[in-house]
Amino acid sequence: MDLRCKSLAVLTVLMLGIVSTSPRACWAVPQESEATRSASPNETASPPAASPSRTAIDSEGRIVQFQRDIAPILRAHCLECHGPDEAKNDLRVDDGELLLQYIEPEDIESSTLYVDYLTTDDEDMLMPPTSHGGPLQPSELALIRTWIGEGADWPEDAVVAVGVADAVEPPIGPRSRSLPQRIWAFQGYFHPATIHFPVALLMVGALFVVLGIKWPEIGTQIPLACLLLGGISAVIATMMGWSFASEQGYGNWDRIDFDSEVFWHRWSGMVVALGSIVLIVVAMVGWWRESDSLRKLWKVGLLVLAAMVGAVGHQGGELSYGKDFYPKAVRILMGTESEGQTPVAGIAKPLDNPQQP
Repeated sequence: MDLRCKSLAVLTVLMLGIVSTSPRACWAVPQESEATRSASPNETASPPAASPSRTAIDSEGRIVQFQRDIAPILRAHCLECHGPDEAKNDLRVDDGELLLQYIEPEDIESSTLYVDYLTTDDEDMLMPPTSHGGPLQPSELALIRTWIGEGADWPEDAVVAVGVADAVEPPIGPRSRSLPQRIWAFQGYFHPATIHFPVALLMVGALFVVLGIKWPEIGTQIPLACLLLGGISAVIATMMGWSFASEQGYGNWDRIDFDSEVFWHRWSGMVVALGSIVLIVVAMVGWWRESDSLRKLWKVGLLVLAAMVGAVGHQGGELSYGKDFYPKAVRILMGTESEGQTPVAGIAKPLDNPQQP
């Protein structure tokens, strides 16, 4: 019995010694680092800071990349009206030099493109216009804003006008409009057709005024009929022109820009329309009173109107087909077409042309 007690006592002492000398080995307590032991018990270890290289996409630390982020937006929403085939107001989004004239790098508030066109409350100044799916989505505006804030970098090898297969997303459809708005927009599309009536009628009327000097019997009734029909059609064509201009994304009537050809074209057309109405009143009063002085007055006025409507029509043709339209026709007639051509490198193929092998 004594031997058992002594053996049990020795075993107990040995176990206590092992536990007291090596507690971590017995209970598998994890080793603490110096940082953990020095930290306060209430503090938690913070995660490692993200490396700047995870967010910056180039050596300058810019997040937005033009070719990847900005070019698809310009291609989908702006290239149709401001591209190589058509450049309204001489603005081309595929030409960095021209587009950057509307941008102040690193200064969003001074960037006309963003403040006056992309985010304006004026629907007539909004780009793209509501009839073409405007305004841009908030995510697209955020990309453009960030791009400008980061310096509006436009790489030398950047390409906007590319083939259809490279377009990443189609333009957003136009928003719904009320019936009066749809009717107003609908009739505007007849402006290119109706504008020929006042141009032809007023010029024919002026021609018969001149012929009436030699043959008086054709110098009054025919010019008067042309003035009546030409004046009325001038008013209608002008009204359609205002609607069509809004549909094509040009500014509102209250926008004054003396450097814009569209400004002069629209208001010159308005002067012709108002002048036609005034001359119609003068002609009718002169015919009713059989006044020779009033008859001479409206005939002279018709000659002036014919010259004005010819100039306005010519300007409209240049806006639609380019300033080189008639000179090109003359060069074709004279057989010197190649003299007016200059080689241009790097012209992108039209969007509707397939890639040639």
